[in-house]
Amino acid sequence: MSHLVIVDGHAIAHRAYHSIPPLSFNGEPVNAIYGFYSMLLSAIDTLKPDHLIVCLDSPGPTFRQNEYIAYRAKRKPTDHDLVSQLPKLHDTLEVANIPHLSMGGYEADDLIATIVKDNLDKVDEITIITGDKDLMQLVSTKVQMFMPIQGLSVTKIMKPNDVREKLGVSPSQVIDLKALMGDMSDNYPGVPGIGPKVATDLLKQFGTLDNIYKNLDKIKPATAEKLVVHKESAYLSQKLATLIDNIPLNFDFDTATYNNDKIMGLSALFKQYNFKSLFTRLTAPKKIEKLSLF
Repeated sequence: MSHLVIVDGHAIAHRAYHSIPPLSFNGEPVNAIYGFYSMLLSAIDTLKPDHLIVCLDSPGPTFRQNEYIAYRAKRKPTDHDLVSQLPKLHDTLEVANIPHLSMGGYEADDLIATIVKDNLDKVDEITIITGDKDLMQLVSTKVQMFMPIQGLSVTKIMKPNDVREKLGVSPSQVIDLKALMGDMSDNYPGVPGIGPKVATDLLKQFGTLDNIYKNLDKIKPATAEKLVVHKESAYLSQKLATLIDNIPLNFDFDTATYNNDKIMGLSALFKQYNFKSLFTRLTAPKKIEKLSLF
């Protein structure tokens, strides 16, 4: 079975930065870099990819910020010590010859969505390594998520039933769930006054946002009034939450072919940064058999 693994680079680096104690090399912080590659080695050992690519966010505004000026406006500024490591992540991927992709105006999530759509018929399974719940909308019988749930030490495979258990809706309803209840992290407005329980109940009963608005007469008057008053906000949130999956990418699928020789390019990098434990893990004989995750 062919297996494509896509890494949400900055999401994992962010999780690593907050999970790994301060670590420096030549006076500069490198804990996010260390944690990213620690997670990558663990994922490779577990998932045994045939193809591997890392997707990265790009600096500058995205189409979502152009669409909605308050997008992510309530987020705290990213720690300087993390920001300083993000260019290093790109550079180390380059040195290690690990395929990576970014595009101005789009988030890594949109690149991931496009790669998934473009390559569903080329592989038997796709795994997205991320801590970002927005990507749950991509989960299907062929697509799963590999998520860190406790620092970097505990991970979980998210399949369609896991998404339903976590959010109360199917992957195809994740976008409309956000349209109704909003998103505090990304500052999607949603429908004020409608929280997770009401939103999931409405989607269980009516299926989609469009169908909810076609059946307002069947909904409690107080809830229906909120939906009517904030209809524009609901559909704006739906648009913001929808990942773009038709970006014209300059991506040659064959260049992402993975083998153990490619990852060995990290050995010089780990020596350079004095990542002794990662070097040991990289060069030690591998005893983990390929797992069947689907």
